[in-house]
This record gives sequence, C-alpha cells and structure tokens, in this order.
Amino acid sequence: MGLDFDITSAPPDTASIAAARAELEAERLRLRELNKRFLIVIVTIVAAIASFLLLVAVPLVSRPDMEGSFVFIIVYALPYFFFSVFVVGNTKHHYKVEVPQKALRIAETALEEGEQEDIGELFDACQAHAPLGAYQSQVESQGRVLFKGELEAMHRWLEEHTGK
Repeated sequence: MGLDFDITSAPPDTASIAAARAELEAERLRLRELNKRFLIVIVTIVAAIASFLLLVAVPLVSRPDMEGSFVFIIVYALPYFFFSVFVVGNTKHHYKVEVPQKALRIAETALEEGEQEDIGELFDACQAHAPLGAYQSQVESQGRVLFKGELEAMHRWLEEHTGK
C-alpha cells in the first residue's frame, strides 16, 4: 500500500504517485464500507437481542411456573452470549478495519508534501552527501516538492551512513 521511498533509486514519477494515491483512496472507501457494515451488523444483533428480551423473555420469565425451564436458562445466558458476540465481532473489526486504517493513514502521510522547514533541515546534508543531493535534484527536475516519506527515507539514509 502506498509507495516505498528509496534514496538510492530513482524517485517515483507522477504516474506512479497518482496511481498510489488512487489505490489509497480506493482502500479508504473499502475500509469505510467495512466499517459501516460492521456497525449495521452490531446494531442489528443488539436490536434482535433487545427485542427478544422485551417481547419474549420477560413475559415468559415473569411467570412463576417458568423458573428452571429451558427458556429461563436461555434468558439468563443471553448476557454472556451477547458479550462473546461483541468480543469476537470487535476483534474481527479490529483486524479487518482498524489495523489497515492505521497503515493507510501512515501511507497517506508519506505522500503529503514535506514542510519547507523539514526540507531546509536536510539542505546541508544534501550538499554534503552525493546520493541525497542526486535524489533531491531528480525530484526538483520533476517539478515537485519532496514528500514526507522521502524526507523520512533521507533521515534513515543519514542515520545508516553517518550515525547521526
């Protein structure tokens, strides 16, 4: 998901940037639909259980001859069943929607244009290190500003090669 920025290779061109942004937008829409579907399912389950309790269970359990019957046991087991449905559903939702949404936010942040102060911070490093300078000049030749992901890749490259 998104683009992987590598300072030692050529920067992504406009077409690959546009394709990555379109892919991220499609993924955002897919996750939004999953989130809506999860909400609808949970509300439906809660409404079904509440309806069963109010319309069927309470009238049956209030009768004195029902104590100890099968319906009586089911009514008192419903909160435990509801809790297990909620836990399983929430866990599935977490791994299907929330974890990918976090990765999506990180990928989208990497494709945002870098702040001028962050670019200025790396100006001296770009002058001192040929690979960084070459990468920055390639980006400038495309007529765009460095992305935040590219700035982070430059910082990683500096840490690996200079220990700063």
